[in-house]
Formats: sequence, C-alpha cells, structure tokens
Amino acid sequence: MTRSLIMTPHPRFIRRAAWSLAALLALTTHGATLNFQLLTWDDTQATAELPSAAGRKPSAAMPTAGDWLVFTADDALLPSANNPAGAVSHNFVDITGAGGPGFNLAPSLSGTLTLQLEAAGGADWTVAVTALAYAGHANPMQTMNAFLVTPGSPATTDAGLKVDGVGNAGQWTARASHHWGIQYVLDFYFATSADGDPSAEDIDATFNDKPQTGFLIPVNQLTPDGLAAAALDDPLDYYAADFAQYLAEQIRPRLPAHATYLLVTQMGKTAPDYAAPGLPITTGSLIGNTTIAYTTQTLAEAPELLGLRFDNGRPTLRFTGGMGQEFVLQRSANLTDWETITPAALTYPEPGIVEWTDPAAAPAVQFYRVVAVTP
Repeated sequence: MTRSLIMTPHPRFIRRAAWSLAALLALTTHGATLNFQLLTWDDTQATAELPSAAGRKPSAAMPTAGDWLVFTADDALLPSANNPAGAVSHNFVDITGAGGPGFNLAPSLSGTLTLQLEAAGGADWTVAVTALAYAGHANPMQTMNAFLVTPGSPATTDAGLKVDGVGNAGQWTARASHHWGIQYVLDFYFATSADGDPSAEDIDATFNDKPQTGFLIPVNQLTPDGLAAAALDDPLDYYAADFAQYLAEQIRPRLPAHATYLLVTQMGKTAPDYAAPGLPITTGSLIGNTTIAYTTQTLAEAPELLGLRFDNGRPTLRFTGGMGQEFVLQRSANLTDWETITPAALTYPEPGIVEWTDPAAAPAVQFYRVVAVTP
C-alpha cells in the first residue's frame, strides 16, 4: 500500500488567516502483497530442448548426470504423467548412495507463492514469504509437493522434524545498479506419494532457513537497455550461456502480456533437516531448486495530491488514481490515532482522478491520509 498524509485546517481558519487549503506532509511507498505463479510452458515451443550447464536431461524417468536449469525436455515428453502443468521451475535432487550422479532427478513444479513487500527506505524493501504451495512429479509415478512452514503449523509441533517456521523473510533492492537483487530464507517441507500421501498433512522432508537468492525485476525492464543496466545471471551459475539473452529470448516471450514482475531465485543443493524413513531421499541427499515465477499485480504508485476544496463546509480531497485501485481514507486529530472512514464513497470525475468528500464536518484541526491498497 502507499500513503500520503494531508493536513487540512478548519475552513473558518482558512477564511480568517487565508491559509492554503492543504499541505502535503508525506508521500511514501509503503508496501504490497504480490501473488506469483510459477512459469509454465504450454506453448508451441514446448518440444524444443534447450541447453543447460551440464547438457540435456531427457526425462525424469531416465535421469542423466548434472544440474539442469528450466525448459528441460521432461516438461514436454511426459506432460500428462510427469508434469501435468508443463512446469518450468523445478527442484534438483541428488540421491546420494543410490547409484551415483546418474540417479539425479529434476522434479518439475507448478504452483504459487506470495510475497509481502514493505518499503524500508530508498530502493530497499523487506520481503516476507507468506504462502507457498508447489506440486510436481519426481518421476512419472511419484508426486513431490512443497509447502511453506509458518509458526504454529503442524510441521513445527514435532521437534524431530527440525523446522520452526520462523523466518521466511529477506530483502529486495529495487534498483538496476543492484541487479534487482532479492534474497530470503525459507522454511518448507516436501510431501510425496512415496508413502502414499502427498497431501499437505504429510511431512516427508523438511528444510529450515534455506537461502533463496536471485532477482525480482519489472517485466518492462526485460529489454536490451534494461538488461544492459543490470548484470542478471542465475545465481548459482547452472546456466553456462548468456543468461540475460536467455531471459529475453526464452523467458520474456512466455510471460503473459500483462505480467508485471519476474521473480528468479535459486537454492543451492543442501541436505534436508529431516527425511522420513523409507523415502528415496535421506538427510544425506542434496536438494536444490530454481524458481521462475511472475505476477500480474503491481506496486501501486503513491497517490498524488491534486487539491482540496470545501463543499458545503466539508473537505473534498482530489488525488490521482484509477477505478482499478482500492483506496482507504483515514483521518486523525493528532497524527497518532487514525480513524478509517467506512465506507469511503469515491467518485471519478475524469480518468486518472479520484475525489472523496468527508461526510463529517471537520474540527478545528484535521489530518487526512489516503492509503492506496495494492493491487
């Protein structure tokens, strides 16, 4: 959300002292909740094998050695049994002690995650992951789902699972000179069909405070000039070629036309903190991931104060905004205690302009705040 603070003197003081009708006290970006969708590829290019750092992976059923980035051939060859959503983002599983590197798997995942962004000053934002639910297949017969762990969730009630749900937070620097860098830690767990239950109630492997590193870039910056201004690479160098070119030629064309932000993060291979007995993975196995996701939501710009007038003694605020945005109007007599006006009857006298009239007469001194809720 975004805030603007407005002070309005009582109209009788305006008449007597010839005060200005309004004084802008602050105009700052505050925060937003963005829902991201893992990128999938159900387009005509789905049959093309693309290179990765260690060659090409033919399918999850016939793994080959190495690590793989996205758009591997298993997304195309087994769409109905192995990757129902044609998922792009995936996990890298290195099953140690089960035959060597030839038993690596790359379960492809589809699903959603939610980021809560709060402005921390300048281009700096704090990040909290508030929801995550992924689904995929480790092979044509076995599902492997991932879920977020939060304080008080079932995974935290058993100390043996070694995950506390605390964390799921980090930071984002929204600036090209800082490569749009984002990093946060995650508490999450796997639920697989290896024991017959891949639902959220099943906890088969847990991961506590695992770093996720990458970038969150506006889609409108995925241009030659925008990419030249930021050195973007897959953080763990899984992809050996020009990653900026990969973004421009392979990722950007697959994004929806109304996509606003692209999220790319990776987690280096790390062992689970807990693994249920009988799983094909153990606490000695290594798990990594690549996340490529997009949102169609926006970080709304702070509303700009255009003016304030009095209609029959009642203040009317005029500010920028659109009918697609949600605004909350608040007032205060002391800048500490704020009252939300419900409902706030907004009017739109012309495109891009919003007006609101306080239904109550203002006291001697009154402050107003416009909160633009994103999206």
